[in-house]
Amino acid sequence: MNDLHGTTFVFPPFRMDPNRRLLFCEERLLSLTPKEFDTLLVLVEAAGAVVNKEMLIARVWPDSYVGDGSLARNISVLRKSMGAEVIETVPRRGYRLTVPVTQALAASAPAASDPPEAGQVEPPPVKTAGSRWGSLRLRIGLAVAATFVVGAIIFAGRYSVVRRASAGSEAGHSGPIHSLVIEKVGGVDPLDEGFTMFTLAPHEETSLQSPGHFGYDRLRLASTDQFLFYRTLSDAEKDFAFSHDWKLTCVCAVNQGAVVAMIDFGRYKGAMRFDIVLLQEGDRYFVALTKQISPDFQWEQKLEFAGVADVVNPHTYELRYDHLRQAASLWIDGNEAASGYRGHRQFRENTGLNFGTVRYLASAQAEGVFRTVRFEAY
Repeated sequence: MNDLHGTTFVFPPFRMDPNRRLLFCEERLLSLTPKEFDTLLVLVEAAGAVVNKEMLIARVWPDSYVGDGSLARNISVLRKSMGAEVIETVPRRGYRLTVPVTQALAASAPAASDPPEAGQVEPPPVKTAGSRWGSLRLRIGLAVAATFVVGAIIFAGRYSVVRRASAGSEAGHSGPIHSLVIEKVGGVDPLDEGFTMFTLAPHEETSLQSPGHFGYDRLRLASTDQFLFYRTLSDAEKDFAFSHDWKLTCVCAVNQGAVVAMIDFGRYKGAMRFDIVLLQEGDRYFVALTKQISPDFQWEQKLEFAGVADVVNPHTYELRYDHLRQAASLWIDGNEAASGYRGHRQFRENTGLNFGTVRYLASAQAEGVFRTVRFEAY
């Protein structure tokens, strides 16, 4: 970013202090992540001129390889925080700020708003655009044993139409890849982050806010069958991932049925598929690593963990892959829980990073909560 020491940008009712990295709406401090702040700063510096996506990505992520989805997520968060009318999308060109911007000398900033008092009522959930349906058709790849049919469809389902979301993700990154990050964060609609939706039944998508948090920090997914979002990887992204260590992270919880996060490279260079599955079985909860899906489920590891059901404060589940050993280890909240997971070969559909919910065993529906889903290679 440019040297803006001593400068404040004013675009009523907002005031931005780049040096201290603070954004105020009148006297209220708004909470932004560093990358969200940087995205807004690039638009503010342009003072109403259109900034194309390639320039935004190059400025905000100068040393990383990211897709349009990360930029779209930042824009979506900024619109929710500041108002949808503040940032305009200019089709086939980029984004621009719609309010006039002036520069002034930085002044002392007011104190941030007091935190919410104890016992403050949680704001009601907000429905997102989850009623949109993906234009996908399902092909059942293999027959599944009758007792596992419902639970296995999510794993055995074959996508006959796959949108290659990564086609646009290489914009502005014609050079070598130095790192790779694909993520879904908070309560933002995944469709605004470059993901594609797949569902077979009526479903519900809801943004949730925890007491004391700024903005909507979790996404609730529910369906009477299965409900998935996915983002495919380009061959260049796969090649980079294959030659580096990578990590699949899901900060999530299951309320009913099963929750899944997986990385699926398809059959590219003989790659394996890796799944993290959270399971509800009556009043017991498990974290599982898939070994086999059909004709019946088999788990490489299946660990009982009551925290799987904590939807208010979801726990962190990670697969950390060592490309030299060609094996992954499972970590829960920063502690190693299992090792030696080499993935499986069934139903590799080239859908990339996936997350969602599925009915499992006798559950009436599938319901889960996601705070973060991320795939990163480094």
